[in-house]
Amino acid sequence: MRIDKNSKLLNFYIPLFLLLAGFFWKIFYIGYRDICLDEPFMIFNAQKSIGEILKISTSYEPNPPLFMLLIHYWIKLFGVGSFSVRFLPLVFNAFTVLFIYFTGKRFFSFWTGLVASGLFIFSSLHFLYGLNTRTYSLVSLETAASLYFFLCYADNLKDRKAFAGLIISNLLLVYSHYFGWFVILSQVISSFIYTRNLKMFFRFMIPPFITIIGFIPMIPTVIKQFIIKTDHGTWLKPPNPSEYLNQLHRFLNSGKVFWMIAIVIGVGIIFTLIMAFQKRWKGFNINVLALLLWWIMPYSIMFLVSLKVPMFNNSYNLFNSIGLYLFISAMINFLYQKNKYFEPASGLVILIFMCVYMRILPNNFAYREVSKSVNFVKNAENENSIIILYPFWSDLQFTYYYNREIFTDHQNFKELMKKNGIYNVWNITETKQAIKANSKKRVIYVQDGQMLDPKSNIFKFLDSAYVKRDSAFFPQTTRVCIYDPKSE
Repeated sequence: MRIDKNSKLLNFYIPLFLLLAGFFWKIFYIGYRDICLDEPFMIFNAQKSIGEILKISTSYEPNPPLFMLLIHYWIKLFGVGSFSVRFLPLVFNAFTVLFIYFTGKRFFSFWTGLVASGLFIFSSLHFLYGLNTRTYSLVSLETAASLYFFLCYADNLKDRKAFAGLIISNLLLVYSHYFGWFVILSQVISSFIYTRNLKMFFRFMIPPFITIIGFIPMIPTVIKQFIIKTDHGTWLKPPNPSEYLNQLHRFLNSGKVFWMIAIVIGVGIIFTLIMAFQKRWKGFNINVLALLLWWIMPYSIMFLVSLKVPMFNNSYNLFNSIGLYLFISAMINFLYQKNKYFEPASGLVILIFMCVYMRILPNNFAYREVSKSVNFVKNAENENSIIILYPFWSDLQFTYYYNREIFTDHQNFKELMKKNGIYNVWNITETKQAIKANSKKRVIYVQDGQMLDPKSNIFKFLDSAYVKRDSAFFPQTTRVCIYDPKSE
């Protein structure tokens, strides 16, 4: 029995199920991982005043301030606990499913929306970043919303709701991440597909133009950030040529899923050519080409630019996967449009592969056992001990688990660190200075990232000047060593 495209089942119950499934499945893992890496930085600075947050975006925070501002008000209501600070990104992640589903259903078919949203739900990367207190889940939501409203606007240039939705989602996007401008560029290029006269061209250019006007207050910050990146570079390395394909494999959980999709699309192309030869082809859906441009153009530009200014990694690239998932599903719809069984069957096979190769929060990727390392430190410390943290920026994740009162008092953070005998250091010189000021005390040395001190200068110094009593390694990168002064 054929289901009405406007039925309540397709427009309410199924999207509600997808929303709840995407949300409640992930919420059980919200505290599975420790707060670590960039999350403590975001949480700590979000506690500051609005003025301070805006200043941060002009200096050492590489992203625009929107997400930090949202977290600022969120933690005022619900605190800095891991459940609280990760709940909001999870909400963004869950609602992304709805925009993906309705984009596929409205402009292609019910199965297109279902398969595309399924690819998103079963994505290992989106599972990870959907539970991460950074801007990435918000950027994915805004990208999906922008794509939906763009296609609505392209379908009817007099649609005021689509016009307003496109402008709002665009502004939120560029105030969440500078790479959002790649999405705006995709809109501008894609608009030429639909443009048939000069009047239509100007109508398509209005939303990007308003977005540029709305972003003017951030231009001085962008210039300053560009100077910083030019002077100091980025923490990434230029990608190898193979990384172009490898990143797509990660979007799809595995290279095997990628090649399964390639086979399905390849067979579909043969099937379509046969239909065209028999003159049974219904024609090309121009929206498929728009979806292709929405991911392949920014994805390729980012890869090429990264050869000089590295920016090609999982988190920065994540927004491109939204267009990719919809493109895959739309291609299946287009290629198998003459057979009502092939589209759902091939989509189901792809989702099964996606599910089989999904890895929920794998321990070999962006994993830190911070709380265990902090407990090890607490068990080793005494009234006559100091704690040395290397590198300098590991102080936030350490104090988050060591003493929440220190972490939440951002105004007196440095003083409280020193009062509690905690020293975060940049190098061996600062390590010696901290030890000199605390002679004859037990030294608990915490190093997060073995490759950050390749010559192990700090370890060599401590091993020669002290007696090592104990040590432990906590995956993936934290090593803690306990040193006592040598007896005279």
